[in-house]
Order: sequence, then C-alpha cells, then structure tokens
Amino acid sequence: METGQPTPEDAKTDNLKLEKMVAEYERAQDVGHHTDTVIHEITAIVWGANTLLLGFILEVNCDSDNQKLVLVAALLGFLMSAYVPLTMHWTKKGQRIAYTICREIENELPLTHRLNNRIHEDYPKWKPGQVVVWVLTVFFLAAWVYVGIHAWSCLHVCRTSFD
Repeated sequence: METGQPTPEDAKTDNLKLEKMVAEYERAQDVGHHTDTVIHEITAIVWGANTLLLGFILEVNCDSDNQKLVLVAALLGFLMSAYVPLTMHWTKKGQRIAYTICREIENELPLTHRLNNRIHEDYPKWKPGQVVVWVLTVFFLAAWVYVGIHAWSCLHVCRTSFD
C-alpha cells in the first residue's frame, strides 16, 4: 500500500529529527560563542594585570630591598602572559569542532544563508586575531624577561657593593 505520500508517522519522525538538528546546531553555536567570550575575558584580565603590575614595578628603585618581589612579579607576569595563548589554543580546538558541526548541519538542512559556511569561506586562513594575540604576548613576555634580568642585576650589584 505504498502511495508515495509520507505518512503522519513519517512526518512526525522528520519533525523530531529536524528539532534535534536545530537543537544541536544551537548548542554548537553556543559553544563557539562561549569560547570567544572566555578568550576575551582572560586576555583582558591578564593584559590589564600585566600593565598594572608593570606600572608598579617602574616605581621600585634598583637599590630597594623589594627587588626580590620584582623578580617574583616578573615570573608571575611571564606565566600569566604565557597562559593567554595557551588558553586560546586549547579553547579554539573545541570551537573548531563546534563550528564544523554547525557547517555539517547547515549542509544537511535546507538553509538559505548558511552563516557558518560563509564565515568559514571568507575568514582569512591566517587567523589575524590569533596572530595579534601571539604578537602582543611576545611583547609582554619580552618585557617580563627584561624586568627579571634588570631586577636580578640590581640584586647582584647591590649585593656585591655591600661586600
């Protein structure tokens, strides 16, 4: 009794499948957006803390007993700076998976605009946002290395001048 027409049961199954795909698409979109939020918040906090900490360190004289604290702050600043691109690298892995799922669902559903596919096609493959984060991180790392070396030399000069 095959008439070629979908039965109400077939339509119900198709609607359920469509609802599941749309829900999965929305969750994948949420993961992708959450990833960018996490990266932006961590970057803002760490770069703000670095800038503030560098400002305080500029006030410490070379003959101050606080040079040991400057060394500790330089190590802390270095580690915090390294944390930004590492977090970006780890979270971007999940984001890539999420957006790949979005593109697969867009290819399967009859969507007109296919947003994630269009972004994927047009966004530069060299990932300018990630390059900027790495460049600025290198500057922060270099600043902390300089601060550490300077503090070490201040401690060494002060120690040998008192002997």
